[in-house]
Amino acid sequence: RDHARVASPMTLPSEAAGIISDILRGKDLTKTSLKEVRSELESRLSLGPGALDSCKEEIKQITTAEIARIQQEEAAAADLEGGADAGDEEGTGVAVGSASVGATPAGSADASGAAVAAAAAKPAVAKKGRKRTAEQPAAALEGQEGGGGKGKSKGPGTKERQKQLMSRKKFLETAESFKVQISDRTVTVPTKVFSTNSCGWFANPKVSMKLGGQEILVQCQIQCTVIGSKEWAEE
Repeated sequence: RDHARVASPMTLPSEAAGIISDILRGKDLTKTSLKEVRSELESRLSLGPGALDSCKEEIKQITTAEIARIQQEEAAAADLEGGADAGDEEGTGVAVGSASVGATPAGSADASGAAVAAAAAKPAVAKKGRKRTAEQPAAALEGQEGGGGKGKSKGPGTKERQKQLMSRKKFLETAESFKVQISDRTVTVPTKVFSTNSCGWFANPKVSMKLGGQEILVQCQIQCTVIGSKEWAEE
């Protein structure tokens, strides 16, 4: 006798999150749908069309969290670029956007619309003032204050001085990663060209820490953006 064969639900592979991150990095988030992300994920995992349909909700959650992270990264880079000429008279060349330890919100908006961008809240755009927003780290504000925040600028600002310093290719060839100690862990911060085309260093590790005698896992973000690098040529 023939028996109906019941297919077992597909389990999302452990490497899916990393692949989704890579997929979104190369996409226009305002025009990318969840279906498109799922389809490309199936292709990269060498699965047939529709193989991950049973994982729609899990893929949605991973996608919305990654979009929120990308937007946070872009907002932080934009804050640094936008505030470069508001101060920073000394012109150190590298602005530290954030080296914070804390929980990173994953975003909870519904992602069932046509565009993946609807899955996460639109990041606030920092103005060239001193007002602090939720997405603007305190360290970035300190960098903007420069020489006390008083008096007129003496000559061109840091961004103007450094916007033709080198190419993005030259930066990647010459810049080196550095290490940061967070709790008991040494974190390596590699070089990075951000989606805004700015150059710098970025790491987004999860680190175990002790809190009240208990071990907790925290999401960290370390970001350094070279002021003016958004204007650099590719080569």
